[in-house]
Amino acid sequence: MITSLYVKNVALIKELELTPESGLNVLTGETGAGKSVIIDSLNFVLGDRADRSLITHGEKSATVRVEFVNAGENVKKILEDYGIEYEEPLSVRRTMSENGRGDVRVNNVPVTVQQLKRLMSGLVSVHSQHESQTILDENNHLSVLDKFRVGGKADVLSEKYKNAYNSYKTALKELDSFENEAARERKIELLKYEIDEITAVDPKEGEEENLLEKRQKARNAERISSGIQAALTLIEGSDEGFGALNAVRYAVRELNAMERFSDFSDYKSRLESVLSELGDVVDSLKSEAENAFLDPAEADRVDKRLDEIRKIKRRYGDISQLPEYVRKTEAELERLLNAEESIKKLESVAKTSLSEAKEAALKLHEDRLRAAKGFSRAITDNLRALGMKNAEFSVFFENDLNDAEDLRLNENGADSVKFMISPNLGEPLKPLAKIASGGEASRFMLGLKRVTADLEGTDVLVFDEIDTGISGKIAMVVAENLSDIAVNHQVIAVTHLPQLTAMADANFYIEKNEDGDRTHTYLKRLSEQEGLTELARLQGSVGPEELSYKNALELRKWAKSYKNSRKY
Repeated sequence: MITSLYVKNVALIKELELTPESGLNVLTGETGAGKSVIIDSLNFVLGDRADRSLITHGEKSATVRVEFVNAGENVKKILEDYGIEYEEPLSVRRTMSENGRGDVRVNNVPVTVQQLKRLMSGLVSVHSQHESQTILDENNHLSVLDKFRVGGKADVLSEKYKNAYNSYKTALKELDSFENEAARERKIELLKYEIDEITAVDPKEGEEENLLEKRQKARNAERISSGIQAALTLIEGSDEGFGALNAVRYAVRELNAMERFSDFSDYKSRLESVLSELGDVVDSLKSEAENAFLDPAEADRVDKRLDEIRKIKRRYGDISQLPEYVRKTEAELERLLNAEESIKKLESVAKTSLSEAKEAALKLHEDRLRAAKGFSRAITDNLRALGMKNAEFSVFFENDLNDAEDLRLNENGADSVKFMISPNLGEPLKPLAKIASGGEASRFMLGLKRVTADLEGTDVLVFDEIDTGISGKIAMVVAENLSDIAVNHQVIAVTHLPQLTAMADANFYIEKNEDGDRTHTYLKRLSEQEGLTELARLQGSVGPEELSYKNALELRKWAKSYKNSRKY
């Protein structure tokens, strides 16, 4: 449940914190005080599009933070997927700025808006008088029916169907990959050519670099040879000068001559090591000099080999990736060479899987038909309790599933359903989208939530003025329904109904006041006495104050009596 909703610099809200309780939390206030802004702020932190026009005038950024406790296992699993440790309170913070930049953090770990939406969908569900667009969308009706059908348990029938259906679709996809026989033959020839071409060249990692170095030496052979000769002259000496080798030899001879006067054996040993190293250098340089020049045939071989390697690289990519490419190509070639046998097996799998999928789809259809009767009855009963005394609700199945051979399957089975309603006596059943008044749409949504609230998996339900077009006795029924939902859920309701306000477990009042040269929205938790005053205001009484309070007291007495009489 939500323990805190903190809003800063959103519209007229400079800084505000809502701390709802478990049960039914009601927000009331004058029109234009900012009730909708609080819901907009909540929707923002739930993942709605950032609307920079909501940033308070004169401020550069806005922040909304919401904190939760007792999150469900599905939320903990999502956090685990994101690599975020669950700890309480679970803190979700989102900011937006004038320059378009924003930041989303869950327990101070950055996440994307899409990740935020996925996480928050398991925590909070917001419903408004305009939310009927979602409920009226026929694409969502089957999933609502299925939630009712399984009642929060594992959907074994759907799982069995999806396994068979996915097996069928996978087999079809693999069959399509074989194409026709002529296309397979062309591809086989191509794969063989590629394998032969790569195998014939058989380039090695580092080979191109070695060949480039060899060619570079060959192209600069004259300069390399003269440099090596100059170095050898300096080491070995020449007719015109003394070389390093002779100089070191003479030094060793002089140290030998001084042995009778002092011990110079260490220096002599080190110089002898120098003599040995110089000798090795001379031999290596002479070998380099001999190899500095490539004969024309070797030069041609180097150029040809480089061309072969570069051609392979252009066609197939980096040399280091060639072994894996060849392995995959050989595997694909083997698959195509055995195509006939594979096709027979896949056709058998597809046939069997399709048969199993159709059988599972029919069982799923029968189960949905049974569930639809109970679902329709429950919705109809709720609508009548909400004042639509002649309302009829039904789930209409658009597909005729009598013939298994004609089933049109999709990922959810073979069913296509839509919700139908007759709000008034004598009217035929029509698609839900044809509901005329906002009051009827609001009552249908509440009737639906009364049935499905415990099945949706979200702990927090927010209702934003869904009581549009409702008053009198029906308003009392609405209040009772929301109070019933609040037994197992935290409910936050924005309303103008005194009946719903009287039923609140916690009442908050929203108002706007002038602060210097600015106007700001404020939120206040009402005491019992203040709640009675607000009830009197909502009833719009123009009579004596005593009468206003008497009416308020009667409403509060009724609400307490209803909650005390509840058996759950």
